[in-house]
Amino acid sequence: MFNFDLNTIETHLKNAKIAQVGFAADFNAARKKSVQSPTLYVLPLDDNYDDVSSVTGEDEYIATEIFAVMIVMPCVAGNVNSDSQIKTLRGKVKQAIAGCAFAPWQPIKLHRGRTVELSRETNNLIYQCQFKVTGNLTVSTKVIV
Repeated sequence: MFNFDLNTIETHLKNAKIAQVGFAADFNAARKKSVQSPTLYVLPLDDNYDDVSSVTGEDEYIATEIFAVMIVMPCVAGNVNSDSQIKTLRGKVKQAIAGCAFAPWQPIKLHRGRTVELSRETNNLIYQCQFKVTGNLTVSTKVIV
């Protein structure tokens, strides 16, 4: 279960007007769509919960959630132009997202980035910018009789 609302990231990217923001249910759906112009997809990647000592009788966790902004751009072959476009888009995405804080979560941090694929089927070049966000979650204990 992903607790951080990725809709806030999509809205933030749309407002930043870096590129079109598309919807994909998962990574495979995003990579199968042929695009005509650079398109961004926001996808959950991983989450981790670490127990925090609590004296309140509730379970407390530090949640770290990792998500990706997939940059998908039309590209027949890797070249200097496509490399330059990816660098520009990746810089704009990082600048738009890194450091943003959406209460009650801590500011978003850069995690890593990588080129995912150059697909001959769709003629897409895909670059993945990964971010992580940390927050505290409290779970009340439920007694079932």
